[in-house]
Amino acid sequence: MKSFYSKKFLLFIRLASIIFIGILLYLTGHAVYDVFFQKDYLCLAGLICGPLSIAILIFVVIHPTKLALFVPPLIFYSITNAIGNANPAFPIIFLELAAVLLWIRGFFKTHKALKILGLVLIYIIPLLLYLRFGFAYFAGKCLDILQLLLTSLCIIYIMYEYMKAQSLTAKDKILNLADYPETTERDAKWLSLVQQGVKYEAIAIDYELTLGTVQNRLNKIYHILETGDRIGFLSIYSNAKIIFKK
Repeated sequence: MKSFYSKKFLLFIRLASIIFIGILLYLTGHAVYDVFFQKDYLCLAGLICGPLSIAILIFVVIHPTKLALFVPPLIFYSITNAIGNANPAFPIIFLELAAVLLWIRGFFKTHKALKILGLVLIYIIPLLLYLRFGFAYFAGKCLDILQLLLTSLCIIYIMYEYMKAQSLTAKDKILNLADYPETTERDAKWLSLVQQGVKYEAIAIDYELTLGTVQNRLNKIYHILETGDRIGFLSIYSNAKIIFKK
């Protein structure tokens, strides 16, 4: 079973974060000029969100497995684009990417309908800002957005169905931990417990170990499997049968 959090993918996340940081540095500098020299106070949102987004993305560069942290900068950027009357394509593209990242991290596994509604509302709020230019302008922007939304959703759905058809069904997924060096049969048992939702504290008590020992060992296993952390492991192997067979 191929890992999603491969070294190449993590390198891509780092490079993407660095590029976004560069873009945000430019946009933040532009916002400073607009607010303090052009007296364009609509750019205050960019002046506030820019540095926050940069700080978050710097953390992602250091910890690329925390790719869900891309979501706040994407939402900030969507809102500031709407306030600044920029191209309406940007907010919807950024929010679609935010939804994909949240889905990868398992955000929608619980209370799915409520969370999807919340994400939609986040987009609707900046969209309504276009009404300040009149209903005709707002309707034109909505038509542009609808075309982009339909096209992008078709692409996402087609790719999803293709990947689903190419992948194994959940019942056929097997993770043989013996295929990975430096792992033991006990590691397989621990991963099975994690898979079942057992807390680290309970594992430590059952095996008469300290919590730190269990955490460190499991983190090492996640690194070996290239899943990043517990959430990444569960998002990839939640339905897999875990064995240790040489």
